[in-house]
Amino acid sequence: MIRAVLFDLDETLILDHPVSLHALQSCAFYAASRYSLDWDRLILDFSRHAKQLWEGSPTFEYTERIGHSYGEGLWARYAQTHPALARLQEWAPQYRASAWSAALAEQQIEDPALTEALVQRFIRERQLYPRYPEVDSLLKTLAPGYKIGIVTNGVPELQRDKLEGCGLMPYVEAVAVSGELDLGKPEPGIFQSVCAALGVEPAECVMVGDNPERDVAGAIRAGMKSVWVDRGFKPRDARFQADLELRNLLELLPWLEQQS
Repeated sequence: MIRAVLFDLDETLILDHPVSLHALQSCAFYAASRYSLDWDRLILDFSRHAKQLWEGSPTFEYTERIGHSYGEGLWARYAQTHPALARLQEWAPQYRASAWSAALAEQQIEDPALTEALVQRFIRERQLYPRYPEVDSLLKTLAPGYKIGIVTNGVPELQRDKLEGCGLMPYVEAVAVSGELDLGKPEPGIFQSVCAALGVEPAECVMVGDNPERDVAGAIRAGMKSVWVDRGFKPRDARFQADLELRNLLELLPWLEQQS
């Protein structure tokens, strides 16, 4: 019997990629209002430079392990609760400015004031945490009969900001953040920590997420059932077969009834 439903956060309960794209477009429009430039190219060049810089960062191995992406590094808050986070806090301002200045240089623009304005504009515009439209109805339906947990990869401050900002915490009884535990999905330990907090066994849980390699594979390794939600950003992975595949989280409800 399923007693607890565990959810990934980004691109499962809240939109992530579309909000980042919105922030990038806002920055590109702003830059285009100052200079005659190709704003589509600016977005592509910026993304390319940001990714390259991130992969050369002094903490890349750590961020890969806990699932903290280059895009999140453009706006995350960091506290010095781990040596790698302290290094990220020191390095991030340089990273963000370098990515924008390199992208602008592709179109022969050198403007330190604009670079800093774009850094700050992206941070402001990215601080939105919209829920997928079916999430409120789903959690209201689940809450009376199931324990609800969240298992999310990322640095503590950023993921906690998202959790508070998205307004879903009243439904959630336990949260596991990879950066707080110093281990990330798909490692079984992060799933086990939420089980312990909820007072359930892994076999009594189902994990719902959009990332087959982290959510589905991790659930399988931890001894849980798994559900893959296809949000259009992570393709199906034949190596990790979920117990259920869906596009809308409300499709989870009839399946859960069959598990009793």
